[in-house]
Amino acid sequence: MILNYGMYNHHELDNTLLLIFSETKSNRYEDLGEVDVLYHDEEIVGYRIKNFIRYAKIKYSGIIYLPINPIIDIINSILEKYHLEKLAYKKNSGYFTKMNGNELMVFASEGTFLRDQSISKGKYCTYYDLYIKDDDDTELFVIDERLPEGVDFFKMEVK
Repeated sequence: MILNYGMYNHHELDNTLLLIFSETKSNRYEDLGEVDVLYHDEEIVGYRIKNFIRYAKIKYSGIIYLPINPIIDIINSILEKYHLEKLAYKKNSGYFTKMNGNELMVFASEGTFLRDQSISKGKYCTYYDLYIKDDDDTELFVIDERLPEGVDFFKMEVK
């Protein structure tokens, strides 16, 4: 099972779902049909599922911070057809509320995949990182709601 990965939906790019396991950029790929296996030399660095809309419609384009388990199940059923290593369910997004001085902010913990497909070494997030603004805005995002410190910013409460 692949434990650490970033998931990026590109519905404007032929409905491609990109799964990244490393910030190392791929330099070749193997086309298996519905899935491309992305390599850097001999190391597998990701998968690209083409025309993902055949399986599920995700209206959002960009990084999927905390994919729901049914989406992981769909992805794993596709990967299983090609005898590829499956994804583990994500228990958290890696983005947590954290105090910075007197302000509550979103902190991307170490090892978390970021919007630009790099891996966080631990950083407070900007508006750009969280897809709140499209331009490369470096202004840090401050949470104005009363949330406790340490809450997963992208985890939805089930009621």
